[in-house]
Amino acid sequence: MVDAVVDIGNSRIKFCRCYARGLVLPVRGLSTNDPTAWDKLVAEWDLLPLPETERGEKSSRSRIWAVASTHPPRRTEFISWAEARGDHVRVLDSTAKVPIGASVDEPGRVGIDRLLNALAAKSHLKQGQPAILVDAGSAVTVDLLDEHGNFAGGTIFPGLRLMALALREHTAQLPLVDLSAELPSGPPGKNTVAAMHLGILHAVAGGIDAIIRELASRCTIAPTLFLTGGDMSPKLAGLMQSRYQFATEVRSTLTLEGIFLAASRVP
Repeated sequence: MVDAVVDIGNSRIKFCRCYARGLVLPVRGLSTNDPTAWDKLVAEWDLLPLPETERGEKSSRSRIWAVASTHPPRRTEFISWAEARGDHVRVLDSTAKVPIGASVDEPGRVGIDRLLNALAAKSHLKQGQPAILVDAGSAVTVDLLDEHGNFAGGTIFPGLRLMALALREHTAQLPLVDLSAELPSGPPGKNTVAAMHLGILHAVAGGIDAIIRELASRCTIAPTLFLTGGDMSPKLAGLMQSRYQFATEVRSTLTLEGIFLAASRVP
């Protein structure tokens, strides 16, 4: 049985404990480069290395981590940390390890997080039910799970923080906007920071909306919309949920659920 699943992104690493049937909430988000914080977390969760037997022999079972990542060097760092503890790591480092069909030009080059989202979404749907998957992080992906249960591709574009950084780094006077601050009223924004905050949020929401409508038009029955990702704030999710007649679910654990499902088939 997998003891915990780990999703290593560009800026954060998400941990979640498991039991035989799934995840044990809450999810814990930590820095990707702070093994000391990881040590504290496993101590808190009582996931310390299993003790020796009465005969002084090592336990026949190691702690088992299931790991997926869009950042290979940070994945390697985590694996080294876990193995130094004597733990076993089930690494999802290939799309072939995600048991879902992919109706795209190059299945082996699809980001594994996108396939894991599709696998998890599929587990919540009836056979023949399509879905649209929105994952808002450093990049935003909006993908289609078709009526045959296959990942059918989608779109990728910059997320909230990348847009904020681009405005700061490629202009002479615009500041870096704190997107975690309270959303100003508007639009229109009544000052530069408000205008930027509103512009970034609505640009991302508008892009997501346009793609959702295009993908939904290709479905023979109404899709279910899944919203996930570290930047899928209540503000952004609220803008999405208010726009469609079809079912919408906010599932912050979607990628972690996919890791758990895929890891059950990886030795």
